[in-house]
Amino acid sequence: MWEAKIITAYPEMFPGVLGHSIIGNALFEKKWSLNTVNLHDFGIGERKGIDDSPFGGGPGMIIRPDVVEKAVINISLNLKKNMPLVYMSPTGKSLNQQDLEKFAKGDGIIILCGRFEGVDERAIDNLGFMQVSIGDYILSGGEVAAQVLVEGCVRLLPGVLGHSESILEESFSKNLLEYPQYTRPQVWVDSEKQKHHVPDILLSGHHDKIREWRKNKSIEKTKKNRPDLFKKIEKC
Repeated sequence: MWEAKIITAYPEMFPGVLGHSIIGNALFEKKWSLNTVNLHDFGIGERKGIDDSPFGGGPGMIIRPDVVEKAVINISLNLKKNMPLVYMSPTGKSLNQQDLEKFAKGDGIIILCGRFEGVDERAIDNLGFMQVSIGDYILSGGEVAAQVLVEGCVRLLPGVLGHSESILEESFSKNLLEYPQYTRPQVWVDSEKQKHHVPDILLSGHHDKIREWRKNKSIEKTKKNRPDLFKKIEKC
């Protein structure tokens, strides 16, 4: 069973979105497992402190390296699988679909959620954490980012999605964004009484032509919305 182990100061934030819809059903059906490790269980002193002020000055607090190490050792003592250590951080490498596929093929993942001004760099370097970012912006902590990472992995696991072939046509599967999708009503009349039609090609029944149209639309959308991805296609 694929496992997600989350090291966090706020374990009550889980499962969060991971407990709902397809991902939540898969968790209930034991197609994957989720466990949280509370950093405060390894805190220092009577108050179980997990952070301290930064050396060199500056605002905020930093999570201590010794606290993180204790949490990791505790997991390792009870772990028989080889699972990568990931630290969710805006300073990390940008998460992409290829990363999710790699993580999903393994036994699971151990994720450290930062808080405050982050985690002491010595813990990240010496314990071997991979730093991963979900975007060029700042959140209050890594818990939401961790849920993004876990959901992206879980939906790739065998038996989680009802239609496995849909994964092959998703955005980024071939460095292309997914083509536009349409459903009923065939003619939608909006609140301004304007009519919006489904493209005729999708109603034609000509599957080869539909595939070609979708491919062209994917290329068109990628070129417009993600020119960085489109450059990768041009190089191939």
